[in-house]
Amino acid sequence: MQIGVIISTYNKPKELELVLQGWANQHDKNCIIYVADDGSSHETAAMIERLIKSNYPLPLHHVWQKDDGFRLSRIRNLAIAAATSCDYLIITDGDCIPLPDMIAAHRHHASRGHFLNGGRLLLSEPFTHQLLSHPWELAKESTVTLLKRCMRGEINRMFPLLLPIMTTKPNQKLVGLRGCHLSFWRDDLIKTNGFDEIYHGWGREDSDIAARLFHSGVLRKDLKGIPLLHIWHYEANRSSLHHNDALLSECLKEKRQKARIGIDALTHV
Repeated sequence: MQIGVIISTYNKPKELELVLQGWANQHDKNCIIYVADDGSSHETAAMIERLIKSNYPLPLHHVWQKDDGFRLSRIRNLAIAAATSCDYLIITDGDCIPLPDMIAAHRHHASRGHFLNGGRLLLSEPFTHQLLSHPWELAKESTVTLLKRCMRGEINRMFPLLLPIMTTKPNQKLVGLRGCHLSFWRDDLIKTNGFDEIYHGWGREDSDIAARLFHSGVLRKDLKGIPLLHIWHYEANRSSLHHNDALLSECLKEKRQKARIGIDALTHV
């Protein structure tokens, strides 16, 4: 199957370049990269163009929309719509560095009737500043080296690095969902109309799509043993969270399956 990786970003070209480097270093290179850019300035586009011209080893596409506030759902939908040749999609963020077996793990554990939710490890603030000041290929470090970084407090947890790569039993839990590490069959996303653009600002768009998949019969499995390395950043503005919680409650109460404003609306924009 053809795998697509959708990486959302907004004005973080240094972090995004580290992330793209991580995807370039995958052992399984049968994938296509889509940068879902929610209105970044020209620095991000220039960095992506530079990587393409320097023979980036994977097909790399820049899907951009103008900056009109936090519109994560819409830019993800644009990228999903663009990924017509992909059977399966990994949804992640532009500040999450993948370990080298990430594509292989999602390919091996993808199964019909399920989507995957993976975990992450948090880099400390001082370590993040060090990494961004003098970038290196962090994800290529050995497990032993990463564990030593955990012991020094540069990475917050070591247990996920010690687990074998595996999945849990299917479930319908919304608790613990990580929007930066999800993967889906593309036709499941099309069937449920993608991410719901009624969510404005940070929060709950990932829980909403999971809930609608549950309502349509698709279950969640948790992918263990292959976490992302999440670059530290200040906490996002959460002023919209209360409103978005109410929207999620409506979705759950109505057992909604399709996004109210989703992929099918893009043709009318």
